[in-house]
Order: sequence, then structure tokens, then C-alpha cells
Amino acid sequence: MQQVFDAHVDTLMRIGDPEQFLKGTRRTHLDMPRAIEAGVSHLVTAVCSEAEKDPLKAFHNGYSNYLQLRHRSSITLHLMLEGCQQLCELPEREEIIRDAAVASLTWNGRNSLGGGIGTDTGLTDPGRSLALELHDEGVLLDVSHLCDRSRGELLSLGICTVATHCNCRALHDFPRNLPDDDLRRIAASGGVVGITFVPAFLGGGEALEDIVRHLEHLVDAAGIDAAGFGSDFDGVGRLPGGVPDCTVWPSLFELLDRRGWSAEDIDLVAFGNWRRVIK
Repeated sequence: MQQVFDAHVDTLMRIGDPEQFLKGTRRTHLDMPRAIEAGVSHLVTAVCSEAEKDPLKAFHNGYSNYLQLRHRSSITLHLMLEGCQQLCELPEREEIIRDAAVASLTWNGRNSLGGGIGTDTGLTDPGRSLALELHDEGVLLDVSHLCDRSRGELLSLGICTVATHCNCRALHDFPRNLPDDDLRRIAASGGVVGITFVPAFLGGGEALEDIVRHLEHLVDAAGIDAAGFGSDFDGVGRLPGGVPDCTVWPSLFELLDRRGWSAEDIDLVAFGNWRRVIK
């Protein structure tokens, strides 16, 4: 079975107890038994606290779930900080940075570090400093939730950047989708873009074919080595047609095979490219 490296899920924020992930629950799009059945071997698990009513409490809950699961899960879990405002407010900041694999400076909206989707502001001085600090500590910077201006400024810092869950603006003009020039800049930095399953980002018929349409445009624009997936399971209320939950992966790869993709290229977008950049 094809190995899968899914670069963005929000399951840590949706489970009430780590046992739900380990033993399985239909309350979420993803759990360990279903994911293993579908070939998933690596997950980037996001702590997205800026979206919650009590961000500090939500951050602690999500991070605690990660700490309890990282050595018990048969799937390798990589911690992502989806918005770093709470990181700046916590005394255990250095410990959290050591645990993190990926970080986005903002979620939607503006914080003390920069401008997220829905704004038109650039990075602040603390935002630039934190981005460079995270890079020096081996944490990948994710542009997925940055507005155009802040994203452009981050891409100009000359560090490896990724987009864990974005689609292509050339196919669907939506703020969370990336222009071709930015796809190429991420590729030039050594980074990867994760095509996501969020219906609002797909346009078209919101089906498996639309996911593949964005993937193939990404490959045409930025090259095969810059292409991957970031499903956003448990970060979205509704999934596209043909995507029941995390068991969809074999069906998606069968579709790529029918469209003439080689086994080698399927492995790169399903697993190899993200495995290369996330240590």
C-alpha cells in the first residue's frame, strides 16, 4: 500500500481524549485505526488555538494531546503551531519550539506577528525575529494562513518555506489559495505545497477530480518536487464529494494511476516530498 504523509490535520483540537485517536472514534475525520488502514504513516498535527474562544486553554489542550500521543501512536506525529500568538505568551516557549516541526505565524486575522487572511498588513518586527528564530531551530515556516503582503515578506527572508494546506489561485480565486509565482517561490526555497481537501478552496464540483486538478496545476507550475497533500481533516466542517474521511487515500491514488501518473511520482506527492523537508 502507498505510504501517506498528510501535512495538515486538526485532530488534536477535536478529540476529547487521546484514547479516541488511538482506539478510533466517528466524532472525527481521522483516527489511528482508519488512518493506518489507508496507508498513513506520518501526520502533521496542528495546534490551532487562535481560532478558539479561550486560546491559551485550547493551546494547552492541543499540546497536551500531542505529548500524550507522540510515543503511543503507531503513526509518526509531527507538531505544528498554527498561529504563534500563544507561543509568545507561554513560559515553556523554548520547550514547545524544540517539539515543533512546522509553524505558521498567524491564523486568520492579524496578531502581534503579522497579517493573516482577511487583512492587508505585513510582518511585524517580532514576527520577522520569531520566523528567523524558528528557522534556526529547524522549524519550517508555513505560509498557509498569511495574507498576500505578510506571505510575500516571509518568502523574501530567504528561508525554506512550506504551505501545508493551500490550493492554486489560478484555478480558483480564493484568498487562501496561492498564486503561481508564490508556488514557484516556495519550490525555489526547497519547500512543498500541500494540496488540501477544503471544499471552499477547490471550486468546481468539489470532488476527487478537483483535488487532482489543483495537484496537477501545482506540478505544472512549480514541479513535482514541490507537490504534496495536506488534507485539513478535522479542520473543516464539510468534506468534498468522494471524501468520506481519512480512508480516502487509496481511492485518490487510484485516480492518479488512471490519469497516467507513474508510481514514482505518486510516491513523491503522497509521501516522499514531505518526508524530505520535515525531519
